[in-house]
Amino acid sequence: MNDVINFNNEVNKHLKDKFKNEKWSGVSPRFFKNDIPNLIKCIEIRKSVKQDSFYCYLSIYSNFNNTNSQKSKMMHRNKQVFLVSLTPKKVTNSSYDWPLKDSKEFNTNKINQLWEAIENHGKRFFDRFNNFPEPFLKLKPEDFKNGMVELFDKYEVFHQVNYMNFLKEIHLSLNQIETATKFSNLALERLHKNLKNKNIIHDKAYKKEYNEYLKFLEMPKT
Repeated sequence: MNDVINFNNEVNKHLKDKFKNEKWSGVSPRFFKNDIPNLIKCIEIRKSVKQDSFYCYLSIYSNFNNTNSQKSKMMHRNKQVFLVSLTPKKVTNSSYDWPLKDSKEFNTNKINQLWEAIENHGKRFFDRFNNFPEPFLKLKPEDFKNGMVELFDKYEVFHQVNYMNFLKEIHLSLNQIETATKFSNLALERLHKNLKNKNIIHDKAYKKEYNEYLKFLEMPKT
């Protein structure tokens, strides 16, 4: 655990002011920015507990203000829609480990290299959301029945139910109730299908979390 704390301190030492200058909030391991209405950008930099390495994830959280949204939990996992990895050369679906060594100079260089990747590749990824919600208005509920729907036709979206709900919230914000309802029904249908025949322990904590998630997927009551 001390290794994780020391790593976070090093990231903050070298990158916190750079993030702040670019209008990002937070401290290692998570920095975030909500400069686009209804979205939160997040950069997560975490030291591996078992290996001499760290990873960097770029993610998008929904931040819509409707009656079913979990307002007190700004970056709750149910609101995480897109998640990709950052490497020195690109943004990718695949997990990537940034190596660390028992060398302060080596590790500092890696942290600085990470910042270069954030500026060169991470920024370009987040910039694709600048005209939000335009890139997502072309998606239809039928698209999800033909297989997994990717982000920008390039990045795999692992949690398709959250993606459907995200589209529900987009159309709800535009007062397109019929389309929003279709995405809501599709998300609920997919959730039930995913859980069917799975051996899940239905304790009190699980039931509470499950019911909260169901409410999150449903259309707000008017």
